Amino acid sequence: MEWSTISLLVLSTLSKGYAWDIQAIKEEIYRMPENLAEQMQQLYRQFGNIAGITIELHKELLAIKVENQAASALIFLQGAQLVHYQPVDDKPVIWCSPLCDYREGTPLRGGIPICWPWFGDLTKNPDPVQSSIDATSSVQAHGFVRNRPWQLTNVEAVNPTLTRINFSLQLETQQEKLWPYATSLELQYTIGETLSLQCDITNNDAQAVSFSGALHSYFSVSEIDQIAVQGIDGLIYIDCLDDWNPYQQQQSLLINREIDRIYHGKTDDISIIDKNYQRVINISSEGSNSAVIWNPWQDKAKRLSHFAEDAFREMLCIETANADKDYKTLQSGESHQLGVTISSTRITTSH
Repeated sequence: MEWSTISLLVLSTLSKGYAWDIQAIKEEIYRMPENLAEQMQQLYRQFGNIAGITIELHKELLAIKVENQAASALIFLQGAQLVHYQPVDDKPVIWCSPLCDYREGTPLRGGIPICWPWFGDLTKNPDPVQSSIDATSSVQAHGFVRNRPWQLTNVEAVNPTLTRINFSLQLETQQEKLWPYATSLELQYTIGETLSLQCDITNNDAQAVSFSGALHSYFSVSEIDQIAVQGIDGLIYIDCLDDWNPYQQQQSLLINREIDRIYHGKTDDISIIDKNYQRVINISSEGSNSAVIWNPWQDKAKRLSHFAEDAFREMLCIETANADKDYKTLQSGESHQLGVTISSTRITTSH
């Protein structure tokens, strides 16, 4: 193995807190598949000289770590999935389970998974979405792009407090058995005092396609039954735990049990009020008229993979979505952008 590869492995090992543990470095070297070593070298050649950028290896998955004067973040190439975002002088805003196994092809529990081209259980999706998916048997929830390797196409340190990261996933005709359409997904993260994520989906196929999806954001909270969700008062929601019956939200949402709801309407400005952490997490969405709010609570938490039994207390999903009747249909050549901007502000006496 070339010394350049060993040097990268040393950097990767150091980034995981081993310090100068030579035995750990050796073990990392011998475990690392040759293709990962080559890919890591290439990424460092392309982006390693950019301020605040480190390429990391977490077991079988490569990630790009971003550190600037405003915030830090960690994004995996598998699924182009961000798993960490933390502004300077604040607690982490995005939650990710410490029990993730970082195996190729296995979804990571937490962060912001890109759910596409269907959201949730495929059989619960509208008929046009189901008709676009070539499924002859049961399939996993939330589509397949969160399991696929994305291409890291650009990294830009815009200024000392702002970094942009771009990913691309190009799907050719008949490349995916479940989705045999030519489609491109372009993803841009902007990391600074706020975190923004923009996903551009373009239908390059000759026929129209229908899909649902979500930016499945897991937020870090102090204590789930001590927070309030604002910005949804008066909205109609579908209660997925009550036979998908519709109800209307009254006032702020307080959570003291399992929740799985799809809110419809003006969902572009939602906030998590967390008095214990003395902050408000603001979630501003675009290209979306639906938001999914989810917490498994204690009974379901015991059945989830890579999820501690008490982890439900420290997370809440508020997902910028195109779910249920908010699914999208693109004609040939058309595009759709789904985006979210996330910020954390100190709490004020008005909340």
